[in-house]
Amino acid sequence: MQNSFYYCERNSLHFLAEPLNIFTNLLFIAFSILLLRNKKISSKSLPLILLGIGVGSMLFHSIPNNFTAFIDVFFIILFIFFFLIQLYYKLKVNIYLSYILSALFILSCYAFGNYFKYSILKESAYYFPILLHLYFLIIFFFIFKKKRIYIKSFILIPILFSISLYLRTVDFRYCNIFPLGTHFFWHIINSIVLFLTIKFIHSIPNRASPEKPSQT
Repeated sequence: MQNSFYYCERNSLHFLAEPLNIFTNLLFIAFSILLLRNKKISSKSLPLILLGIGVGSMLFHSIPNNFTAFIDVFFIILFIFFFLIQLYYKLKVNIYLSYILSALFILSCYAFGNYFKYSILKESAYYFPILLHLYFLIIFFFIFKKKRIYIKSFILIPILFSISLYLRTVDFRYCNIFPLGTHFFWHIINSIVLFLTIKFIHSIPNRASPEKPSQT
């Protein structure tokens, strides 16, 4: 297994060489517990995956190697996949088509990331299609009058994700000025983004329900 010094905060192989990058993952776990305890959140799949994201990222920032990197990425991909399936299906897309579109989107993230990872975006290139998709959803909700009711509860998500992705991208760029790096801000803001995302998906009524956001 090959160790990585990819993040600004890490300067040794010590288990606690990235304390901020490790312990900010507790926010994912805390938000996961809040959602699991929330009786209004009917499906617990996304909150459980959110817990996995926190644990996986904590492992990777403690022991950075190929195996822990796989665990970290696995839960992120799992979250995107199941979130999109639920979103598309609730927006009246056929369930089988929802699976296909979600899988194709993940493949597009991989293809885009591979192509642009040596650009200014670096490894954050893998997440850039997610940002585009979030803003596309804003446009989609705005175009269709019946969907505009979702804009108010969704608009903060792409804005926060834009900030977190920027801070992830510039982590190494300002190491000389800010030795702790900026990656831990990605954890803090993204934990809020995923929390709001799960709340949002549960505010969309099921297909047989009236077209009105539920209160969660």
